[in-house]
Amino acid sequence: MTPTTTTNTTAAKANTKTKTVFQKAPFRVLATLLLIEGVMVGQVLSRPSAPEDCNKITDAKLRVACWVKKVKAGEKHLSKADLHGAILAMMDLEGADFHGANLRGAELSGADLDGANLRGAHLEGAHLTVTDLEGAHLEGAYLNKANLDTAHLEGAHLERAHLTSANLSNADLKKAHLEGADLHGANLTKAKLQQANLSGADLRGADLNDANLTGANVTGIKIDKDTKDKNMRGHPPFNMRI
Repeated sequence: MTPTTTTNTTAAKANTKTKTVFQKAPFRVLATLLLIEGVMVGQVLSRPSAPEDCNKITDAKLRVACWVKKVKAGEKHLSKADLHGAILAMMDLEGADFHGANLRGAELSGADLDGANLRGAHLEGAHLTVTDLEGAHLEGAYLNKANLDTAHLEGAHLERAHLTSANLSNADLKKAHLEGADLHGANLTKAKLQQANLSGADLRGADLNDANLTGANVTGIKIDKDTKDKNMRGHPPFNMRI
């Protein structure tokens, strides 16, 4: 083989290799683009929708399911969430913002709501037995007929809260803020209310049997004669100063 022939053969091979590289290049580029697009699409699909998007769902069950999914994903910004009848028992909801949320009939037994914001939230008929609500903000919240048996509410803010016929038996309400709260007909048997502020609260028809109000502020409370006689006859099992 002559030098000229060898050179031509080498050049041909180089051209073939170059062609192959350039022919494969578009496929590699396309594959890379598809991979990037797939990742981006996957991120978009997996990204939770904004909290307010759930309330745009017209079907009530699907709307609640949307919010429950967010809660389970760790979402803590739940203002005005619709969680009517949701099962949230034993969940870690510490510091969550439920301001104005709909939690009517929700199952929150054993949940950790320490320091949570529940201002103006609707919790009518909700189940909050053994729930941790220490230092929680429940100002103006609606807790009518809610079950708060043995709930931990030490230092909780319940100013102007609606607690008509609520069950607060055995609840820990030490140093709780209950100024102006509506406790009409509430069950407060064996409740721990030491140093609680009940000034201006409505206690008409409430059951305070065996409740401990040592050091509580009961200035200006509303209490009817029957309730007073029932809970203070003889030697009361608690120190109630009126």
